[in-house]
Amino acid sequence: MRAPLLLLAAFATSILIHAQTVELETVASGFTNPVDLAHCGDSRLFIVERAGVIKVLQANGQVLATPFLDISGPVNNAGGEQGMLGLAFHPQYTTNGFFYVYYCSGTGNGAVRLSRFSVGADPNVANPASEAVLWELAQPFSNHNGGDLAFGPDGYLYFAPGDGGSSNDPGNRAQNMSLGFGKLHRINVDGTLPYAIPANNPFANANNADTLRSIFASGLRNPFRFGFDALNGDIWVGDVGQGAKEEVDRIDAADLSGRNFGWRCREGIIATPGLTPACSGNFTEPIKDHDHSGGWCSVIGGCVYRGTRYTNLVGRYIYTDYCHGNLWSLRPNGSGGWISEQLTTGGPAGPACIAEDVVNELYMVNTSSGVITRIIDSSAAVRLSPRIALEGPLVEATGLMGDALRAAGLVPLTEPYTTTLGFPKVAKGGGEAISASILATTGDNAAVDWVRVELRSASQPQLIAATAQGIVQRDGDVVGVDNSSPLLFRVGPGNYHVVVRHRNHLACMSAAAIALTATASTIDFRSSTTLTYGAGARKAVGTVQALWAGNALVDGSLSYVGAGNDRDPILARIGGSLPTASVSGYYAEDINMNGSVLYVGSGNDRDPILVNIGGSLPTNVLLQQLP
Repeated sequence: MRAPLLLLAAFATSILIHAQTVELETVASGFTNPVDLAHCGDSRLFIVERAGVIKVLQANGQVLATPFLDISGPVNNAGGEQGMLGLAFHPQYTTNGFFYVYYCSGTGNGAVRLSRFSVGADPNVANPASEAVLWELAQPFSNHNGGDLAFGPDGYLYFAPGDGGSSNDPGNRAQNMSLGFGKLHRINVDGTLPYAIPANNPFANANNADTLRSIFASGLRNPFRFGFDALNGDIWVGDVGQGAKEEVDRIDAADLSGRNFGWRCREGIIATPGLTPACSGNFTEPIKDHDHSGGWCSVIGGCVYRGTRYTNLVGRYIYTDYCHGNLWSLRPNGSGGWISEQLTTGGPAGPACIAEDVVNELYMVNTSSGVITRIIDSSAAVRLSPRIALEGPLVEATGLMGDALRAAGLVPLTEPYTTTLGFPKVAKGGGEAISASILATTGDNAAVDWVRVELRSASQPQLIAATAQGIVQRDGDVVGVDNSSPLLFRVGPGNYHVVVRHRNHLACMSAAAIALTATASTIDFRSSTTLTYGAGARKAVGTVQALWAGNALVDGSLSYVGAGNDRDPILARIGGSLPTASVSGYYAEDINMNGSVLYVGSGNDRDPILVNIGGSLPTNVLLQQLP
């Protein structure tokens, strides 16, 4: 990259040229100089930190304390463009456990290295001693290390070193086909170590013995981030410019001609300013270049959006720049050209990559702030009207729930899930608030409590696509903050699993994904005909299916004894030393949801836990049935 990753550069604001509602939503924070993100075929995200550490970000937004890989010892992290820079998992990772990292090694200018590692017995911890070095190249300068790597749809591994550094590529390395600098390489890692050359590589059969057979494309300055279109296999490269231009290059999936993108002779679409003598050749021009006068300094190549949640973004190549941090897109104009549009304004500066998760939704990694964000389109919308029952306030004789919390004025005006209980906010679903007047409603539409509803990916039900918090009424209807409208989720029409949660009950999920649109659909979790994931996700109370009560610790399990049980918190809430005491308020320990926490006596909150885990065997544990 031209600008050091540690430098938070100033940027110029520019005019929004296409009205969009694209936003960045925080997923996780607290990382130290994160530069890359990858998935291994499941719901986890693996975050690469420059110092040589890879961390696991779980689908619930939690970061595992133990790193997946720590090779900070051999990683050369001395300069702003050095460090561990890229990560790719083998397409057959689930069976062979192989993944590949690109990092700077040695001291001083050091070298750039491509290595293979293996996962250990714990799927969340790799074996640092398993390193096999596949490729290494000494660096003449400390900058322009490139850093990206990815498996193509052909199963081959692609990686892209920079031109070796300094300015104007003083050794003309990017044009020298005998050197690995300034190239996109393509190798076969599935045979004998270190690698083999694919037979159809552009220069696999070159007559010139000085041409590296691994080269797939040349004439690149610092291709810090590149990637494949998940739909058609086209390669998109963000090549960091020098003093005048930032460029985006593209190689058609069927193109095996060995494209030369012109550096050091060309910078973007112009001859490199100040280069003496000037040079020329048969160069491929970029799809798009940007002047530095527009606030650009180091383009960060991105991805073509192929997710399913945001139809407005489908087919757009979305990318950014280290200095201004705004999202831009390129999309076909229908005549063989491209439409360039700015999607966001105001940064933040410091992005290092845009990458996909397992269902092709997009995330951005900011190396300056240490924040991982997801890219969303807040104009998308589907609506849903769930119905649920909560054991505890549910009265078997009437099929209605009690509204004691509302009557006592204990229902909070702002939802508790994303604000105090630590549940993730996804696609703007969080912080919902009701007016005090709604709590004056009585009868069947009286508020019982806040509940949380999640839409989950049809193909990866561990992944939350969107969330919304609403009010459950006495008759089981879950409604929006006006106490009547369906719940609104900021994703596009599609098939989603539906999860319903309450703060002291076990959650449940629809067994099948259901089709949702902007017109409200209904799903009735009270009915036995609505199938749920797992064998015992709900409890029969008379003819009504209800969520299991007793999860006082909000940890997805009901237990009566042992570490982390749900009984002790009730005793602690009432004071501990006097089990006959009680306390009023809005507490998770109020299993019966009557506004009072009791440990003994009639209507206490301890007995339902014992009953639900089996009664006669207090060592049982009842687990929440969610993927």
